[in-house]
Amino acid sequence: MRITQSMMGKSMMTNLQTNYKRLDKYQEQLMTNRRLNRPSDDPVGVASALHYRSEISSTTQFAENVQDADSFMKFTDSVISEATQVIQKLSELAVQGGTDTVPDDARENIARETEQLYQHLVSLGNSQFKGKYIFNGQRINQQPYPDDPANQAYSLDTGVVQYQVGAGIYVDVNTLGDKVFGAKGASDSIFTVVDEMKKALVNDNTPNIAGSIPKLQGLLEKLTLAQAEVGAKQNRLEFTTSRLDDLNLNYIDLQSKTEDIDMPKTITELKTAESIFQASLDTIARISRPSLLDFLR
Repeated sequence: MRITQSMMGKSMMTNLQTNYKRLDKYQEQLMTNRRLNRPSDDPVGVASALHYRSEISSTTQFAENVQDADSFMKFTDSVISEATQVIQKLSELAVQGGTDTVPDDARENIARETEQLYQHLVSLGNSQFKGKYIFNGQRINQQPYPDDPANQAYSLDTGVVQYQVGAGIYVDVNTLGDKVFGAKGASDSIFTVVDEMKKALVNDNTPNIAGSIPKLQGLLEKLTLAQAEVGAKQNRLEFTTSRLDDLNLNYIDLQSKTEDIDMPKTITELKTAESIFQASLDTIARISRPSLLDFLR
């Protein structure tokens, strides 16, 4: 088989282009600091990288959900703490007003203060977090309590508000109003107990005023239990946050190992590719030098 000049030229140009592509590949990797810049670089690696990216996106979203859930429950906890302080104050007022020796004007002042604290408890029952009522189940856009819950009709929703904090993992974030303030008309309802105390003060009914003291103590126990339940959920979220952080770091590490370059290795490969490409150019230049016959033609 006769080797022609055109065949040699074509072969040299093909080899030159191959060497240039290799050089260009390593130059691009150093510029982007990424081993994978297009699917053709490593189809299997690209598939793995896309999987890791998806997992990172999911765990990041779960972590954000955990933060929102924790904020929701921290707000709930603060509301219950404030309600506890109000009941403690009412207990002090009941002790002051539950004796026959208290002057009438002092009892009237206690009755007025009790009325204000009653209204404050109603406002706590209608607390909103980011524009959503926290004690009305899934009816987050509907106010749960009327202005005078002890003497007006109302109905609370018992639905559960959940946040997804993992693949197939959900956590209940809301606390039902009945668990904090008691059921409508129940003898242990905060609104009923405080309303009866207020009426007893207005009517100078000393036995009923004194009788509200143990009821108020019972309300404090109920509030403590509700707060403990919220705290238990927050503890669970702390563990969930730690787990998600570990998962995210693991996926980020795997993604980096799949996509990012090994800098020393890539620099070595680049220098090798540069040498090969330069050698190819030199070889072509020597082979392609015109001979005496070229001039004679």
